Amino acid sequence: MVAGFHSFHWEGCELPDAELEQAHDELMAPTEEQAYLRAFRTLLHSGNTIAAGIALDHFQYSGALTRFGGESVVERYGPDVLAVARELLRRPPTPEGEDTFAGANHASALNAMMNIAEPADVDLIADALALATNANVRSAACSAAATALDAAETPSPRLVAALGAVVFDESLEDIRERTEALDAVFEADDPEATALLVRATESGERQMQVYGALGLTTNGRFHDHREHVERLAATWPQDAQYPASLVREALTGFHSIYWLGARLDGDPELERAHGELMFPTGSEDAYHRAFRTLLHSGNPVAVGIALDYFQSWQGLGNLLHEDEIEAYAPEVVARAWEVLRDPPSPPELSPRTGEAANHISALNAIGARWPQPSDARPIAEVLERATSDGVRDKALWVAYGVLDTDDADEADEANVGDDGPDRERLVDIVSRFVFDPSLSGHHETALRVLGEALGPEANPLLLRALAGDDWDIHVQAAWRLSRPERIDEHRELLEETVEGWPVEVMSSAHDADLVRRAVFGGMHSVHWEDHRLADPGLYRAHRELRIPGDEDTYHRALRTLLDSGQEVAVGIALDHWYHDKGLERHFGEQARVIDTPQVLARAREALRRAPSPAGANHLSALNALRVARSWEPGDAALLAGVLRQATDPEVRSCALYTVSGFLYETNTADGELISTLGALARDEGLPVSQRTSALGSLRDAPGDAATEELVRATGCEDLEVQATAALGLTDEPRLADHRPLLSRLVARWPAEGAPWAADFVREALDAQD
Repeated sequence: MVAGFHSFHWEGCELPDAELEQAHDELMAPTEEQAYLRAFRTLLHSGNTIAAGIALDHFQYSGALTRFGGESVVERYGPDVLAVARELLRRPPTPEGEDTFAGANHASALNAMMNIAEPADVDLIADALALATNANVRSAACSAAATALDAAETPSPRLVAALGAVVFDESLEDIRERTEALDAVFEADDPEATALLVRATESGERQMQVYGALGLTTNGRFHDHREHVERLAATWPQDAQYPASLVREALTGFHSIYWLGARLDGDPELERAHGELMFPTGSEDAYHRAFRTLLHSGNPVAVGIALDYFQSWQGLGNLLHEDEIEAYAPEVVARAWEVLRDPPSPPELSPRTGEAANHISALNAIGARWPQPSDARPIAEVLERATSDGVRDKALWVAYGVLDTDDADEADEANVGDDGPDRERLVDIVSRFVFDPSLSGHHETALRVLGEALGPEANPLLLRALAGDDWDIHVQAAWRLSRPERIDEHRELLEETVEGWPVEVMSSAHDADLVRRAVFGGMHSVHWEDHRLADPGLYRAHRELRIPGDEDTYHRALRTLLDSGQEVAVGIALDHWYHDKGLERHFGEQARVIDTPQVLARAREALRRAPSPAGANHLSALNALRVARSWEPGDAALLAGVLRQATDPEVRSCALYTVSGFLYETNTADGELISTLGALARDEGLPVSQRTSALGSLRDAPGDAATEELVRATGCEDLEVQATAALGLTDEPRLADHRPLLSRLVARWPAEGAPWAADFVREALDAQD
């Protein structure tokens, strides 16, 4: 769900009735998923242009969040969105209004179609481009056009022409609009598009040249236009940035993975074959001949290049379909095993990779996908004699493929048939990379091979690794044992293990936090991570908070900890109650209500006590009090006491944050709290951020005492403190009473480089004038 987002193109526009307004409110501040989806459908199918436009903007914005790890809950409505977007494109562009620009309906429709446009949409997109009068519509149309052209089996001359009109419209001031249209043309595989790209390379504007040249490197155009692109690129500055760098990369072609700088000994036939792979002429027959020429030559460099082309995404995939590449697998894998029977190639043969480049290419080509159980013996031999880290790493992945036998019949044959001893030998050799210190550096890969490929057979080896002294190996073994297929069998051991990890392991060892989450579910706590509850009943209650069974049991466990009388247990309970990864994550924010009275009582008790080491008891209590937002008259004195006692910067910051909420929500002018805040604001030994935070709270406090503290703080030497205090005096009625003081301060402040608060003080004075 997308909270707080209005729309791209309809900000400030009014919806015609209360039902649509209510639906829009739900989109902006969702209460729960089903209500959000109902609101989205209501707006989308309303028939109202503004409402539908807002829904389309939400669809695109929600989809954009997936690039950053989010999830689009409205993706399922793609067909409905496409239908509504098409309907909006059939209507005339909306006129320019007070709160929107011309063509906002088309912009929303095209934006929503950015990733879902279909070949049938090319004419609608072309029409929208022709009618567009602003950059928003043109930009969205270019994105939708690229998607539609890419999906089409045959290009659309009409859409290509519409894009071309934008590309060569010199009245457009921002050249990015023109290059966006040119970028969309890349996807059209037809002579008209190619001619348009060539014309762009003849432009006097370098950006147009570069994008045109880049387009000529795509869709099979490069062979015919390579010389032209080379001549053009030679005229650009050497430090020309993206996308000129992409053009130059295309001009160099894909050489190989491991053989850059290696020579083919001047053999014309091999050099021609390599050239065909790097810059295909377009003939698939010639491409296949070139690949086989290299693969079956007696030249180790040529064979290595061919193996690299088979494996790399930049290799054969440039011209061949995936099924054509896979058809080569038996031939390539057989050749790779032949290479592995040869001696390792010397360092001078491959300057980039050094020794054993032939073996690295061969193992990389076989990978984990192509081995058979019968390959256990040869890969074991490779691992035994390997001295290069590169060979060892690639060979372990081949071992993964040998040992990872999903088919039951193959697994039985590998265990009890002729290959059984070879398989056992291979398992033993892979295990050495975990337990032999002389083979260090490959334990993570080896543990993954054992843990994922062997199934239950790996358990004794993982348990042995878990008992070792190397923390990284220890944690990696725990990670493998905590996988879903193993965790139930080993949960008790893992719980004891993880609870015993020192802090430095939890903070630095790779995957330690993932293991903890797998074993215990949610968070341990926020401020009590280093503590374990020794009492079995409290330990069980804590575990229920981390891996809850149901809501009732969760609340009972929370109350057990709250009523325990143990500081650590109470602190853990408070953390789980207030933090969004605790109770709220499992049962929603509303679930806090049940335990609020008990939580507040324990929080206030904790704040009356002296702070524990690092102030964990005060931190947990302050956060619980802040989240509860249920204040009592005595809280002012309580908070003032915490502020005076606080010696830990984190506790002081947390207390100031809580006080800010307290004063803002209660409008309380407690003398003790006000004077405490004033003393903190003037304390030159504190960080400026904490002093200004205290002043921010004073600004929200009513009464003369708060005003006097702000006036006193304007006498501080630190300019940021002084300006923040002055800002607190700009609210009425303080401004009227202290205008002369503020004017004197402003006159002393520098015109440039003053703190941000100074600008607001100046604006407040100017506004009153």
